[in-house]
Amino acid sequence: MPELLELTRIQGGWDLFMTSYVEAARALRRNPGQLAGLWAERRRAVDAHPLPDGVRGLYEAQIDRSRAAMARLAPPLLQRYADQAVPLIEHTWLRSSPLRGSAVGAARAVLKELSLPAEEALATVSSPPGGGPAGRTAKTATGFRILATDDGTASSLAVLLHELGHFLYERDPGPGPTEGLVHYVESEAAALALGRVGFDRYLAALPEAAERRRLWASYCDTEAWLNHFYFLTEAAELGLCEPPSATLDMLYLRDTYSISVGYQFVYAVASSLMADHAEQIVARLAPASRRGAADGPFPLPGHPEFNLEHRRIREEMTSTW
Repeated sequence: MPELLELTRIQGGWDLFMTSYVEAARALRRNPGQLAGLWAERRRAVDAHPLPDGVRGLYEAQIDRSRAAMARLAPPLLQRYADQAVPLIEHTWLRSSPLRGSAVGAARAVLKELSLPAEEALATVSSPPGGGPAGRTAKTATGFRILATDDGTASSLAVLLHELGHFLYERDPGPGPTEGLVHYVESEAAALALGRVGFDRYLAALPEAAERRRLWASYCDTEAWLNHFYFLTEAAELGLCEPPSATLDMLYLRDTYSISVGYQFVYAVASSLMADHAEQIVARLAPASRRGAADGPFPLPGHPEFNLEHRRIREEMTSTW
């Protein structure tokens, strides 16, 4: 199984989107030359992006999975901006829902309920330089720290839980390289799974839980749809398939499309892996469940190892009913 996937960063997009997504999109609307430069930078990165045979095989295996996911999941809702319909994830309810306290406090309760360690991870949380919603888990000389804005809204808790998934995986990733394809996918699957499962647990304790959990499930499904859309778009740029038939305004969807060539594959595979195994992935983040050398990594979709693991988990789940 290939271990290496080079991620080619689009520096112009990275610099632009590190604060406010909406302000970055507006800046590009006002400055067509800046937008043209960003796309030119991306085209150069795509042309230079190496795709070894093993990685090419994984890309090709993921294409059908992503097409199937897009057909199964609902596409983004249309919202209005400057009198035009723009596809966006519906998240206004997240930003308008205050927490009972801080995002850190709410996250601590969620991790406790899931039997996951909290104090070490939450002690590292601080605001991102320059502010903005771009939460991330940063590697330091002594370990990792979480950069996330805690504004007291449900949105900040959702972002923090995602980053906690990264942190809990990265602090003890198990055997194997700490850079490369398998590591990237496992870390992103852990973040997506803890974000989805953890935030659902938080919502379940609130009034009108059923409606809020429905909205959250719809949000997560839309995010997964976008992950697969971005992957198919990038695979088309790399000459591996036809682009998806849907047309979306990239500026208003997610900044990572402008940041790294290669990472859209990671998001798509992590979404595929997480779709059926979210609870199992979260459980494996607990210290008592850390995988050892005999357990191996989370297998990737499209490989025999993944199919065997998928079948094994299905059989285990069926036998418990």
